[in-house]
Amino acid sequence: MTEVTEVTAVSTTAQATSCDGSRSKPHPMRTAARICAFPLVAAGLAAAGCTASAEDVRPPPDQLSFPTGMAASPDGSALFVANANSELRYDSGSIGVIDLNVVRGVIDGWVGASAIPANCTPDLDHGETLVCDEAQFFRRDAAVRVGNFATDLTIQDFSAGGTTKLRVIVPTRGDPSIAWADYDGNRLSCTAGTDTFALCDDAHRLSSLDNDPNQAALLGEPFSVFADAVRGFAMVSHLATGAITLINAPADSGQVAIVDTQGVFTPTLSNGGASTIAGRTPGSKDGDLIYAGASSENRIQSFTVTNLDGAAAYLVPGAYFFLDSVGASAGNSTDTRAIRFSASGDRLYVVNRAPPSLQVFDTSLSPTGVPRNLLQGASDICREASSLALLDPGSDAHPVGERVYVTCFQDGQIYIVDPTGLSHVEDIVTVGRQPYAAVAVATDPAHKQLFVSNFLEDTIAVIDLSIDSPKRNRVVLRIGIPRAR
Repeated sequence: MTEVTEVTAVSTTAQATSCDGSRSKPHPMRTAARICAFPLVAAGLAAAGCTASAEDVRPPPDQLSFPTGMAASPDGSALFVANANSELRYDSGSIGVIDLNVVRGVIDGWVGASAIPANCTPDLDHGETLVCDEAQFFRRDAAVRVGNFATDLTIQDFSAGGTTKLRVIVPTRGDPSIAWADYDGNRLSCTAGTDTFALCDDAHRLSSLDNDPNQAALLGEPFSVFADAVRGFAMVSHLATGAITLINAPADSGQVAIVDTQGVFTPTLSNGGASTIAGRTPGSKDGDLIYAGASSENRIQSFTVTNLDGAAAYLVPGAYFFLDSVGASAGNSTDTRAIRFSASGDRLYVVNRAPPSLQVFDTSLSPTGVPRNLLQGASDICREASSLALLDPGSDAHPVGERVYVTCFQDGQIYIVDPTGLSHVEDIVTVGRQPYAAVAVATDPAHKQLFVSNFLEDTIAVIDLSIDSPKRNRVVLRIGIPRAR
């Protein structure tokens, strides 16, 4: 199974989707007939037609519904979560906001003194884990609603002078569209009004070139997203077509628009096309190299972005290199699912599914100023890996070095890899059903945690990573009570 279907083929029962075709429509991978949205609580209601109110089908702002992409605010106070609504139980997906200060307080009490807050219970099978209803962690008035089948999430930080100003960007496959919302430190907003938990309006929903409906429409299956706040742009990969879309995204919200799309990879019916994207040195005023990987090819393609600052921006494809050192006798690694650079930009981590491997590349600059792109090491990992995160879990007293945390979508695990030398797997942690995205958050040496969205069970597992913690590399908190599906 590939991620073309992983995030969509969940339910064959009735869909719950808006009757407004401009807002949400059936995902192209689905075959069920489209109906107006209402919960099927009785056979009589099904026969009565579309009589439910908007409140009946609106997603709760304080619950998880097929969580996918996540990102943490730079100050570590908030975790933004994309709810894909992949069962189409509700009329839309959403971006929820989790208060990380509340999360840390619960973890500190549990790990330090075995304190159990209200609406929480210890896991009967894993005594080190506390399971809590998710509502207590969400900021109810901070969430917004977006299209269905959201896949990824990233943020731009335009904060200055003590004022918080973030932009959250989310690709949604169901429309298709790319939604964005502003965050002021208290709540998200993506409409001209002041309503809480509003559906993002057309100005915050990118679906055509230059925001002009008469120009080219956004290609299908927007999947992975990368953004640079300093240079004011974002890029989105398209899983079905193999294309990359460039978005002009400066601090001035009035200029956010799709400005370029280029075909890069050749897609296949079985695996799709462009799958993942990352910047080597985000925020570099001298420019940044962006790398993209594909589920259909065994190469990494680089790009630069030119003519920003109000001029017509466009993508410039650069050099590429093949993943030809790990695999069969010919050395052929395909189905790339995640790429991420170290903080310095001198290392690139690549997660592949065929063969299942984490590959480590030296991307430091050569004397000519070009990244070396040389394989340094590789480790066998789980099947069906989907994403990765990076963090140094050490402290001044106990230095460790950077670790790579790989989500195993099929096996329900996190592989922890030490990338030094030839690299090796250091630990394996069971986290839940179908872990999708991972975000590492470190506010101080005592608070280093990995947040993992468990797509199929509507939970977020929190792993304690701090080197000095008695529960290091264990799930200490599960946000949300696992749902049976």
